[in-house]
Amino acid sequence: MSSDPLTAPMPDFGAEPPRRSLLARLRRPFAKSAPESDAFGQAASDDPFAFEDGSEARFRRRRRLMGVVLILMLIGIGAGATAYVTLVPDTPASPPPVASADSGLRVTLPMPPEPGPESLGRALMAPPGTDNPDAARRAEGLGAPTPAAPPPAPVAAKPAPVPPVPMPDQPQARLDREAASKPPRYADMPRNPPPAAAAALNPTPVPDLQRRTASGLVVPTVAADGRRAWKAYARPFAGDPKAPRIAVVIAGLGLMHEATSAAIDATPPDVTLAFDAAAPQLADRLAAARRAGHETLVEIGLQSRGFPAVDPGPDGLLSGISPDENQARLERALSHGATFIGVLARGGDDFATTPAQSAAFLAALQRMGLALVASVPFEISGAAPPQAQADVTIAAGSFREQIAAKLREAEAIAKARGHAVLEVSEATPLALAQVTPWIGGLKGRGFEIAPVTALVKE
Repeated sequence: MSSDPLTAPMPDFGAEPPRRSLLARLRRPFAKSAPESDAFGQAASDDPFAFEDGSEARFRRRRRLMGVVLILMLIGIGAGATAYVTLVPDTPASPPPVASADSGLRVTLPMPPEPGPESLGRALMAPPGTDNPDAARRAEGLGAPTPAAPPPAPVAAKPAPVPPVPMPDQPQARLDREAASKPPRYADMPRNPPPAAAAALNPTPVPDLQRRTASGLVVPTVAADGRRAWKAYARPFAGDPKAPRIAVVIAGLGLMHEATSAAIDATPPDVTLAFDAAAPQLADRLAAARRAGHETLVEIGLQSRGFPAVDPGPDGLLSGISPDENQARLERALSHGATFIGVLARGGDDFATTPAQSAAFLAALQRMGLALVASVPFEISGAAPPQAQADVTIAAGSFREQIAAKLREAEAIAKARGHAVLEVSEATPLALAQVTPWIGGLKGRGFEIAPVTALVKE
């Protein structure tokens, strides 16, 4: 490069001097003496990282400002900690946990003194004093002052405790629940011997108690001399007239051969049997039951509040159709057999509360000379047939304890009122296995088993 000032390149006075980053300025110590500058006030070319005019002063002011902010933050933290320690009240320290080898950590607390041998009822009911040493001892142990004994008050004599009386409809626990038991079967039930000729009932229908409708159906009717079917086909009652009577009606027969045969052959002749109106060969089954000495009913479904989920059957009587249609259904159901004393109503809590339907139904039974056995009361506003109310019902699917409770309930009602009607909704092996021996022991307990016609009220 030439040393001639005339030929040397001229410096660029309008160019921006180079800037250094903040990290570079912090790493490199600042020069104690001012950097060399040329005649125009620019930094010397041998120090490319020199500060420009005024930048060093701004950096120092910022650093001082950051220091002041940091000091103020430390002062605030210290003041808050001092205020918390000064203003928050002291809380009692919890007792130290005690380590236990069997159950881990435990907290020990002061406990009252051990009560010792004392009468708990006397210590709790009477005030502490001289007449109650147990309560006084407890008060002294707890550090409470013992008040003076008040004058003894007259104590009324307590009545003798009354032993609890089990409800008749409350199932009792079986004592042999853990013992192995064999489920009852129809085949294992004992059969009654063939009844004598005097005990059997005539299975042949009486012609005067039948009539033919306009549609060609043969239905029951009242004879010209006033005879009615519920009396002509009834079984006579030969028991003690002064003893409480219990009538047993077994329903739901005719659809299952084994259940029907067991109910006819295993139960006493005084038991009334009810056959479903839709059972096949209904006339033959009614005749077989009468030859075994049983009086019979025809079971007809009536509309319940659970309709249509609870179906009354193909010939069931409904509340929403006309009384004439129900009359036609009733005649079809009763035309499949004869020699029955009346109708067993299945369900009917909705049908019985419909005035027009219930009045037409009761009037039709009255014209036919039949009796009515139902578990729901009917609203009677006109002609009505003889009726018997089912007081106790053993529902289908009842277990052993439920059946035993219903049998006790029937005995309680008969003892209090003089008579009771027990309805067995389904002739299951369990129901027959419990009801049959119970019937056999009624006479020894002061009761009489009676056909349902002995309890019918006109």
